[in-house]
Parts: sequence; C-alpha cells; structure tokens
Amino acid sequence: MIIIPEIETVLILVPRTGSGALRRAVAERYPQSMLLYRHMEADGIPAGYDRWRKIGVARDPLDRLWSLYKFLKTFDGQHAQAYIDAMRSSVDRPFEDWLLNNEVVFTSPYDRNWSCKLFYPQFTVRHPMPENRKSQFLYLRPDLGTQIYPYDLVPELAKRLDLQMGRVNVTGKTAAPQLSEATWDYLKTVFSWDFSFSYSGPNTAQKFIAASRGAA
Repeated sequence: MIIIPEIETVLILVPRTGSGALRRAVAERYPQSMLLYRHMEADGIPAGYDRWRKIGVARDPLDRLWSLYKFLKTFDGQHAQAYIDAMRSSVDRPFEDWLLNNEVVFTSPYDRNWSCKLFYPQFTVRHPMPENRKSQFLYLRPDLGTQIYPYDLVPELAKRLDLQMGRVNVTGKTAAPQLSEATWDYLKTVFSWDFSFSYSGPNTAQKFIAASRGAA
C-alpha cells in the first residue's frame, strides 16, 4: 500500500501484479509517497486516507499464482533466513499440489521461526491467508470504491499516474502446467471474481470463459 499525498491517491499492491515496478516508479515520481505496508488490503487503509482515491491491479489468478510459485522457487533478498527458507520450502512440490494444498502465508509480519520475537510491521495485512486461497477481491475491495485496472492495462495506469515504468519483475514466459478438471473447479470456485475482473477490452467475457475452462 502506497499513500501518495501529491495526488491524494492510495495504491493497493497485490503480489505479482507489477507491484514492484509500480512501487519503484511511484517513489521516483512522488517524493512524498509513503510505503506504509507492502501488501496491505484496501480495508486496512489508515483513517483519513481512506477518503482518497483507491487504485489497484487485478491479474488472471492462474497467471498470478504461477508467477508467485516460480518467484518463490528462487526467493531471496533482504529477508530473515527463516522466512526465505519457509517460502522456498512451500513450493518444493508440483504446482498443482501447491495450488490445492499450500498452507504457508506469503505476507505476514511475524518471523517464520514462530517465536514471535521478531515483528515486521511493514508486512502487516488484515487477512493473512495463503495466496492460493486468497482472492484478489480481499486485497482490492471494489465494494469500498477501489478503481481496478486489469493487468494488461498497467501501462495505462502508469500513464494516468504520470509514472515512468521500469522493468516489471517477471519470472519468465513459461506457461503453467496442464491442470486437472478438479483443480480447475477449485480455481473457478475460489477465484471467480478474479477471473471476471482480470481482463480488459471488448472480448472480456470470451477471455473469462476461456480462462475459466482451462483453455490456453
């Protein structure tokens, strides 16, 4: 979540929706911007700022989860080793198994040794659920007035926010493995909203139908 006083806007950062590139571009363009929380949901906006415009990006749920799965395979960076180990261990299984059975929460303020001795407030969220069970609806909360941009319109969002976007943190162009009918039923049940809000343009309905049937 980035609060941008210069344009009275709050940007909700959903994991694996170009959030890293957006965060860097906002910091460059708006020096007063504040990254209060890395992935806080829209219902966690601090009092007062919740009156400002809210914006976020929604991505095809299968593409997003496949991207997260690949990202966690080589997860690293400025994190405690216990957190890095937990993330990598969570994807030490086939993708379909991870989709159906993962119970590891990606964003949490608590240390992964479960000692609760370390607390990282910037990773606080209101709904700490595994990403394979967490609809982007919970991040974006359109019922609270969040303006949602489909992932393919991130360049348009950047233009409207007057941002110079750099490289998006991609994890390769490989397609997700073929999934069983049961797994597609699971995805369509848990991420029905995500499928319907992840596409732009005149063929939105057709794209949604194709994705929800498991088509390429």
